[in-house]
Amino acid sequence: MSSLACQTVAVPSTIGAIAPDRLTRRVLDAVLREDVRGCMSRGRIEKGTALSFADQLDPALRSGGWLGAELAGVVLWLPVEPCRFMQEWRLRSLPAIACVDGQAQALTDLASILRHFRAGLDAETRGFHEAFAEECRVAEEHGAWCAAERSRWFADNDGGVANWPTWAASLLRHDRLAAFHDHPFYPTARAKLGFSKADLRAYAPEFQPIFELHWVAAPRALYRGADLPAHIAPRFADVGLPEDLAGDHVLLPVHGAMWTGALDGYLAESGLTERVVRAPLPWLKVTPTLSVRTVAVLGCPSHHIKLPLVMRTLGTRNLRTIKPSTIRDGHGVQTMLKAIAADLPELGHRLLLTDEEVGGCVADQPFLGFILRRYPDTLRDEDVAPVAALAARGPDRRLVIETLADRHRGGDLLRLFEEYLELTARLHLTLWIRYGVALESNQQNSMLALSAGSPLRLLLKDNDAARIDGARLASRRSDLSPWLDGLLDRRIVVDDPMALARMFITITLQLNLAVLVEAMAEAGHATRDDFYRRVREALSAALDDLAADSEDVTLARRALLQAERLPLKYLLRAASLESKASTGAADVNKFYGETAPNFLRAS
Repeated sequence: MSSLACQTVAVPSTIGAIAPDRLTRRVLDAVLREDVRGCMSRGRIEKGTALSFADQLDPALRSGGWLGAELAGVVLWLPVEPCRFMQEWRLRSLPAIACVDGQAQALTDLASILRHFRAGLDAETRGFHEAFAEECRVAEEHGAWCAAERSRWFADNDGGVANWPTWAASLLRHDRLAAFHDHPFYPTARAKLGFSKADLRAYAPEFQPIFELHWVAAPRALYRGADLPAHIAPRFADVGLPEDLAGDHVLLPVHGAMWTGALDGYLAESGLTERVVRAPLPWLKVTPTLSVRTVAVLGCPSHHIKLPLVMRTLGTRNLRTIKPSTIRDGHGVQTMLKAIAADLPELGHRLLLTDEEVGGCVADQPFLGFILRRYPDTLRDEDVAPVAALAARGPDRRLVIETLADRHRGGDLLRLFEEYLELTARLHLTLWIRYGVALESNQQNSMLALSAGSPLRLLLKDNDAARIDGARLASRRSDLSPWLDGLLDRRIVVDDPMALARMFITITLQLNLAVLVEAMAEAGHATRDDFYRRVREALSAALDDLAADSEDVTLARRALLQAERLPLKYLLRAASLESKASTGAADVNKFYGETAPNFLRAS
């Protein structure tokens, strides 16, 4: 008998199939996708009919496949089914079956299953897994609160901010719709770790509250950066401080979630308690955007302010501070992109970039700083939507991309998708292959600007984590070398050609295109095969044109169109379940596996 079999069975006489709730399915699918504890690579797939407890499974469970994984003396069986998108197998149903000392136990809840995945681990790693179990609880709790708010908002249908420009009100509404839509791959993204229910209502984009920023006065001698422009900056008297401080102090904004607790601790740890002055009065009304820590200024909606926040999302180690390098590097990459766009007359006029030059921090502390993001003044009456919103559903239960197609492309969704696909493919492939630049322009940082009768434009922001082949960029644009040399986060500059390929595949291809394909196919607009044929043809056409311009597209063609498997980000393992020492990843957001089936390979 296989070592994965149970000798005897201590389960009910008939084990029926149970549909898992959404969170359980998302978590266990991520566990399979990322091969947590080698469950896929060291496990095995068996037919249900071959299991020792098969006669006690109802026909629906018995007829399918089961994954067996050995975990510290326990054999855990999960009902699974084949999958084509991002993983070969996904959860089919519950229960799972745990076989211990020849006894079998049916597991119907996520907590019990996760308990087996952390059995036998060293103390540090077990602590990571236990923290993730708590993250699952928070995700469920926060998800329930946000679902109730979405129902209320959809019933009222009260989107938009009075007197805002069309584009800014559109972006705010689409940010809110995207906030209600789960992250495609990180299963507990709904959890805003560190936020209570009151914090969600006060600061989260799902609730779209209006609140005022707090302020501190810091010695100018400790300040590095540029001041906020006068039209959105308070005077010292506005925040209850004596004006004579203005001579040698600078005012910095502080998010309300930082102000009420964490700020004191950070100031004490850094020795700044006696040097930084808290202002008694708040000032400047703002409302949160999709990123939570970035807020839009109500009196000047083209200005967004990114602030440190004591909140973790997409993993327990993703604390949302602002590193000093981020302030400078984001502006540096945007500046390089602006220069490159001038070389691309056929694409450059369809690329918009935010201005992120203004920002600063105190004593190089990541908890006391800001970045001012200014949107282009060429935006007028367009709809602006982050890519993260395109697969979200509005009050009418239709996809956002459907409503945008109705408004601006005569209801022709496929036309809009082809337009977005063509621009995305040509822009990002040209940046990668010709200039050696791969952007982390993910679903949140990449936006569509769309109006009837005008070509679609892409608007990019927050590009502080790109991967750039320094030699290739310098060979194309030697004038950009000073900006390249000035990047503080040297992880941005790479000499591994696969680093750019992985960035393009995991961000542009998987997040920004394939996730949308899956949503549109599920909504019945075309088959998955048809959509992926369109993606394959768009990428092939862009590569052919680059090759015709004497660019070397060999690696890109092989990595995108010919490889049997694609890289994918192991977000759960790197950001929650394993240490950096274990993964070897310098960045928890850039730890990759090579296990995703390539949905672009021609049949």
